[in-house]
Amino acid sequence: MEVDREMAAKDAKALYKAGEKRLGTDEKVFVQLFSERSRAHLVAINTCYHDMYGGSLKKAIKKETSGSFETALLTILQCAENPAKYFAKMLYKAMKGIGTFDTRLIRIIVTRAEIDMQYIKAEYHKKYHKSLKDAVHSDTSGPYQTFLLSLLGPNLSW
Repeated sequence: MEVDREMAAKDAKALYKAGEKRLGTDEKVFVQLFSERSRAHLVAINTCYHDMYGGSLKKAIKKETSGSFETALLTILQCAENPAKYFAKMLYKAMKGIGTFDTRLIRIIVTRAEIDMQYIKAEYHKKYHKSLKDAVHSDTSGPYQTFLLSLLGPNLSW
C-alpha cells in the first residue's frame, strides 16, 4: 500500500505538537489520526515520528495518555505494525497460567482464521517455541477443542 510520506511527516508533527511538545495532551489530534489513517499510514507516521524526534511514538503514547485510551492507541499501533505478532501475544495471554480466557481465545481464532492465521501461527511459534495448535490442544477439550483446532488448520513446518 502506498503512503504519502509528506502527509505522514505532517501527521507525526501534529502528534508531537499535541503531546510531548506541550503541557497536557490534545487527545482530539490522537483520536483523529488514529481513527482516520490507514494501517500503512500509521506505520509511516511511527517511522517519521522516530526519525524526526528520536523517540518512539509508543513511548510518547505511554507518557501522554493513560487508562483505556492509552491501551486503545497502543493496540491500534501494534496491530498496524505487525497484526500477527499482536494476535499471537493475545492468544498466549488467553491461555497462560491456570484457566483460559475463552472469550478472547474464541474471538481471535474465529475472526482471524481466514485472514492471517498462518502468520499468527508462525509468530506464535517464533515467540513461544511451541505451536499454537499444541497450546490450544493442551488448554482446551472436547468439541470446543476440536472446533478451535479445525479453525487453526494444519501445522506447516513446525
